[in-house]
Amino acid sequence: MAKSNFTKPVYLRVAGTLVLCLLIQALLFNWISTPAQQQHSQALHRLAADTQVLMQALAPALDDAGTQQVQQLLLQARNNEPERALYLYRQTAQGFELLVNTENLPNFVPTPALTNQAVQQQNILLVSRLLPEHPDLVLLNIQRLPEPDPLPVMFSFVVSLVVGLLFSLALSYAVAKNFRRRIKPLLQGTGEALERNQFSGSIDSHQQDDVGELANNLNGLFRRLQQSQQALQSSEQNIEQLKQEVEHRIKERTDALETAKLTAEKANEAKSTFLATMSHEIRTPMNGIIGTVDLLRKTELSTSQFRMTDTIRESSFSLLRILDDILDFSKIEAGKLELEKLPVSLAEIIEAVGRILVSVAYQRQIDLKLYIDPRLPDGLIGDPVRLRQILYNLAGNAIKFTETTPDTTGVVRISAELLEENLEYTQVLLKVSDNGRGMTQRQINYVFHPFNQAEGSITRKFGGTGLGLSICQRLTALMYGDINVESEPGKGTEFAVRLPMRRSEEVSYLPKDALNGLFICLFTQDSDNQQFISDYLLYSGAELDIANSVDALLNRAEQLKALPPKQQAVWVLDATYEQIAAKDISTLITHPKLQAVKFVVITNQVELSDTHFDNVVYLHSAPLCRSQLLDAVLVISGRKGRAQPQTHHYLLNQQNVPSAAEAKQQRKLVLLAEDNMMNQRVIVEQLNALGYAVDVADDGIIALEKWRQYHYPLVLTDLHMPNMSGYDLAKAIRKEGLQRADDSDFTRIIAITANALKGEEQKCLSIGMDAYITKPLELVTLQSVMQRWLPLTEQTTTQTTGKKVVRDEQKKAPVCFTTLASFLGDNPIKHDEYLNYFITQASPLLEQLEQQSMAANRSELRTIAHQLKAMAKSIGANLLADYALQLEKAAETSDWSALKQLLNNVEQEFANVVRFIKQRY
Repeated sequence: MAKSNFTKPVYLRVAGTLVLCLLIQALLFNWISTPAQQQHSQALHRLAADTQVLMQALAPALDDAGTQQVQQLLLQARNNEPERALYLYRQTAQGFELLVNTENLPNFVPTPALTNQAVQQQNILLVSRLLPEHPDLVLLNIQRLPEPDPLPVMFSFVVSLVVGLLFSLALSYAVAKNFRRRIKPLLQGTGEALERNQFSGSIDSHQQDDVGELANNLNGLFRRLQQSQQALQSSEQNIEQLKQEVEHRIKERTDALETAKLTAEKANEAKSTFLATMSHEIRTPMNGIIGTVDLLRKTELSTSQFRMTDTIRESSFSLLRILDDILDFSKIEAGKLELEKLPVSLAEIIEAVGRILVSVAYQRQIDLKLYIDPRLPDGLIGDPVRLRQILYNLAGNAIKFTETTPDTTGVVRISAELLEENLEYTQVLLKVSDNGRGMTQRQINYVFHPFNQAEGSITRKFGGTGLGLSICQRLTALMYGDINVESEPGKGTEFAVRLPMRRSEEVSYLPKDALNGLFICLFTQDSDNQQFISDYLLYSGAELDIANSVDALLNRAEQLKALPPKQQAVWVLDATYEQIAAKDISTLITHPKLQAVKFVVITNQVELSDTHFDNVVYLHSAPLCRSQLLDAVLVISGRKGRAQPQTHHYLLNQQNVPSAAEAKQQRKLVLLAEDNMMNQRVIVEQLNALGYAVDVADDGIIALEKWRQYHYPLVLTDLHMPNMSGYDLAKAIRKEGLQRADDSDFTRIIAITANALKGEEQKCLSIGMDAYITKPLELVTLQSVMQRWLPLTEQTTTQTTGKKVVRDEQKKAPVCFTTLASFLGDNPIKHDEYLNYFITQASPLLEQLEQQSMAANRSELRTIAHQLKAMAKSIGANLLADYALQLEKAAETSDWSALKQLLNNVEQEFANVVRFIKQRY
């Protein structure tokens, strides 16, 4: 920007002030320094005159050639002045030689020269003179000037500073005054504009300088601000209008969202109601089907009839599982699925899942293997039902998609491993792996999507809803875990579920010293079984030796040495899939050097699964469970007693059911409130089969009236009935029961419902019911509940059971088709082949028994009786097996007359079996 009239005066004033200050300072310094210079010149002149006088005095002394006199002259000339020194030098070929001198000046070294001079060097005055008579001699007279007085300099500086400040203040005041005069119109104009917040006016300024230009710029700025204000007001109006429109739209959207929310809630409620109704409507007829089939299976059936009941029962439970999947998925989506938090045993859960799935695996010829890490504790907090559901779905899929071919045996493994643990949590890894068909990466990407399976044809070929894996993933997420899958087509699939499980106060570990002092020799050719069994035995403290061939076993038998007195030997033989022949097992058991050895034989032959001898235990590997293996080792080693088999007796003859009057007298009469006629009939039949007399009411009102007439000890009630629901019935009974002083006839109320939704059981218990059963009713479940809340008296049970035993002995079939079907399946052709094969193989044994009896050979008689017992048990000829067992046990001790009677019983029962088989087939 060019300099204007406003800037020029300022520049001139500043320049004049600076020049004046410099001029004053120069004058002061000149005034101060001029006297000092004159004094120095006079001192130098006097010093030169003194030197000239001294030269004249030195000439005679030098002629006398004496330096002492010269020295005295120099000292006299110095006159004891400390700031003065004299030197006499002679020039030689080597340079100047000092002849005589006075005391030196501090910090000064003279430099002689053959010249006459008088000079001032800073604060030193130096006079040099050549002696006329002696041109090679130089006299130096040196004097140090006194330090200059600093006061004049300081005075001049202070004066200069004061003058400069005064001039600066004056200049500043003049400039400020001039600037204020010029800027005042600008300040007034901008102040008024800001005060009124109006920028439409202008600032008056007629000055043709920078201030005038600033005023013009401010006026331009005001005009732009005015335009901005107008634009801002217009924008604010637009924004307000838009705000109103947005608020209106938000209100419309909110109303629409609220309406949609209400609609969705109604739809969700309708869906829940529909699912509950669907569950009730499906489970109600299923209750009749399954309950009737349970009763039918306890009667005498032919093979084809028993096969048909199996088909009906399994189809019914398949339908219920599909229904449960749909209900679970619906509850998960609605966020209403709640997990229980109970101390659980992962070992028991995995073994239970294995026992459930083993029949399916057996039908598909799949080898199902279980492994529970022995380091895993029991008592971790979890939901046992949902954990079982996850494992059941994963393992069921693995069995479904795995096949056994002539070249490869299908294998499915269920395992639980300990990852890490601390004082509060234990990380558990559940794995289900198979060597089946596998999946591609594309299939893995959506395998957890609901209603999806690996490929479209699977739904038709293998069945299923496609919800299992989706439910597993969501249940795992609810447990704060994760589920992953690894798969390769043609090689198999592995699902891994990682769960953090809280430790309860009931945590317990597998004892590490349970097998201390046991020497165990393990024979197996199965790598999985070797690893699993070895882990179990070593963790429990056993000393382990492994043999992988029969020859190695025989060599160990020959080389076996006697063990210490406190140590026992147990040999565990894996005889699954004919790894070791029966004759080799017999050879080892009867080996002379192995008489002190106990044996645990792992077999997949059903007929040997419950066989026990003093030195041999047969353990069924369907599947091989850790608890069963360790129990078998403890039992055969004498560290644990043999468990007595539990049997369930169902009272199926309704002629033994007491009358209503008798049941009232005994306080055992049951009231059933059920509106469905079919369910009435089925439940009455089931209760009668269990020995209970029943009164029936078609709805809640009738049931309440009956209860008022006689306070039944137990009421079974459906929840959804016309006129009065089961809930209202329970409330009425409890309300009226509180008014009675005597509670000796207190009524137990058990809910029977087809509604399987979450919260139903809690609702029933909260209104005073004692138990809750979901339809369809299984006879075992009903018996368990009835025995808990209304147990039959011991006298009645014993009397009825005694009648049943007599009747069963009279009417029991020689061959149990339940046992035969569990071993061979439901194929009647296989039944025919196996039963005829039994006759062919057992007939020679009967002849051998007769021969050994005549020869009085007890050992052979015992061996043959044992073989006959095992064969009879395999086809379900239980009575024949019992007679053979009695003969086997009596062969060593009883007299021959008793043995002949037992042998006669065996022959007669064998004849009955043969006759029965020939009639049926």
